[in-house]
Amino acid sequence: MGLAFPPSHQNDAVQNLRRWLKESRVHAWIGVLIACFALQTILEVLGWLGHVNLEGALLSYVALPAWANWQIGQIWTLLTYGFLHYGFMHLLLNCVMLYFAGHMLKTFWTDLQVVRLFLVGIITGGIAFVLISMWSPGWNRLMGASAGVLALLLAATRMSPRMPVYLLGIFKVPLWVVSAILLFISVAGLSGENGGGQVAHLGGALAGWVLGRSPEYLTGFSWRTPRFGRRAPLRVVREKTLELDAILEKISKVGYEKLSPQEKDFLKRYGQN
Repeated sequence: MGLAFPPSHQNDAVQNLRRWLKESRVHAWIGVLIACFALQTILEVLGWLGHVNLEGALLSYVALPAWANWQIGQIWTLLTYGFLHYGFMHLLLNCVMLYFAGHMLKTFWTDLQVVRLFLVGIITGGIAFVLISMWSPGWNRLMGASAGVLALLLAATRMSPRMPVYLLGIFKVPLWVVSAILLFISVAGLSGENGGGQVAHLGGALAGWVLGRSPEYLTGFSWRTPRFGRRAPLRVVREKTLELDAILEKISKVGYEKLSPQEKDFLKRYGQN
């Protein structure tokens, strides 16, 4: 016997989903990844039914090939490879990590900065994959958003390495431990079957670490002529840096929720600068 939900409940579910997607650009990008995987799956099923490799045609246009098969005319693949995944578990892990890493970094940055770093991490990981594949031409096409996810995680780690997180919802460890474990796994897997994917992970992680204390590069540049002989701006920058370090230290000890409204406002304004 089938189950039917009242139209009102269906409408509520759709409205809740739309509201959730609009709450954050991180949520919106999770929706994009799921939609792309759904399209990938539909093409795979249709191709199987029609004995046509539709998914292969999509991957040949969107996934990132190794250097031996890559052409400058396919430069878009340095980004689009991050929209597809090898299977449901690959997608699920990246979406879960994107959600948590993205929201951890939003503690310090704006929504827009987080998403831009996510995309920069994907591109940087793709560039690392293509360049290193010159010495490993047998690597499979690259797919997945892991490089972007690791960029967010490493940026959050650099901002607050001792931020407490809970592994499996039980074990409390500092954030740097989680990042160190994931980096160790990537380094250890360089000689394995997914060596290309691990190179992309490390490329994305490097982008996150480099930009971790420089969110201003993800919002644009300010072209201002320096005025010599005035020391006030230097003092202000130094004072803001000391205040930021003090707030990050407090977060590592008691968590973000224990910050005062003034401290939370400072973090918000720091991310927008």
